[in-house]
Amino acid sequence: MLHSLQPKHFISSSTLRTPSRCPECKRRFRCGNGVMFLSHYREIGTGEMRRGLMCFCSTTCLLHWEPRTMLGLMQ
Repeated sequence: MLHSLQPKHFISSSTLRTPSRCPECKRRFRCGNGVMFLSHYREIGTGEMRRGLMCFCSTTCLLHWEPRTMLGLMQ
């Protein structure tokens, strides 16, 4: 379980300044201004569900992205 949503706890300071695009809303933002989460995604080639550390522009987008079945008690 992650104990922080702040990108600075997971990635280098140079990466924090990197422009990024939110996978949910497609908005552009700097990675350091977003939130990090060990999120689920479906691999395009195989359709298999996987987990990976992803950066979102906001917690709202993070919660919209994550499948409800994966949210557990947060539902």
